[in-house]
Amino acid sequence: MVERRKIQKTGSSSYIVTLPKEWIDAVGVHPGDYVLIYEHGNKLVITPSYTEAQQFQSEVHIVGSPNIQEVFRIIVAQYLAGYNTITIVFKDRVPGLARKISELKNLARVKLAGVEVVDETYNTLVLKILLNIKELPLMRAIRRLHLIVNNMLNDAIEAFRTKNLGLAEAVIQRDDEADRFHFMITRQLALALLDIRIMHELGITNPVETINYRILARNLERIADHAVNIANRVIVRPDECRYCMDFCSLGDHVIELFNKSMDSLYRLSRRTAEETIETARELVQELQNLLSTKVLPDKTISDEEKTVLSMIYDSLRRITRYSNGIAEATLNIKVAKSSFIEVK
Repeated sequence: MVERRKIQKTGSSSYIVTLPKEWIDAVGVHPGDYVLIYEHGNKLVITPSYTEAQQFQSEVHIVGSPNIQEVFRIIVAQYLAGYNTITIVFKDRVPGLARKISELKNLARVKLAGVEVVDETYNTLVLKILLNIKELPLMRAIRRLHLIVNNMLNDAIEAFRTKNLGLAEAVIQRDDEADRFHFMITRQLALALLDIRIMHELGITNPVETINYRILARNLERIADHAVNIANRVIVRPDECRYCMDFCSLGDHVIELFNKSMDSLYRLSRRTAEETIETARELVQELQNLLSTKVLPDKTISDEEKTVLSMIYDSLRRITRYSNGIAEATLNIKVAKSSFIEVK
């Protein structure tokens, strides 16, 4: 519905505009009721006062013998969509249902921040999401995820360099924590798109920024996944590995590039973002040259070493690409926040 309404002046300093009857009827407000008016940039947003406490609820009905991972993926999707209360109902009696419900609760608590079980029967589970955006704002959550991912990367490269299985296992275990923050950030951004007031609280100027923050968070999560991939290669790394140190040295440069991309975001620096993009291109070329001109043609090293290093190459190349993506998202966010950009 788009209507053109005339602004009228009343008294010496007040202005009034009438509200469309169709909207009044649709939201259920009446003469004498209050509405809430929010300023967002150069726009005013009018909402009924009852939306202040609006809660989004969902239900999942499970028929037959459930695959718990499948059920959990639905719960994750509802969590990311911004639902506050999620009710899971198992319609049929199935063997081992108590164990399945317990497994579902554990998955939710490990992977999803702010989830609490508020009600439970033999065949139902009610989850409440108790996250407060003000307690962990968007940029603080992104910084926390960055710290987790950076530590995972440093430990993964060090574990591969020294073939430290204990350190590699620690990296793998931290992936759940990275997932928790990634899901939490994605949920915040979904809520921002649903409610312009939340967008304002998060410091986001317009929906274009929201899309780019989502891309950025996804890239951070994918970098964490590749840190896990590198850690998993520690187990099969040959004791004698001619080119392992070369890849570890490039891995250190990949980590530096990743942190530079995040620095461009924190400072909203176009110059730093551009430098990151250029360095990423050069680093990908270095990785490719190492693999194609040294590792693969070398007939004196084992097929086992070639296979492992090809996997390490793939992860480092992808981390570099994701860092490049973070820098590009930063440029998009900067432009969305400011209509004037000076290029020198």
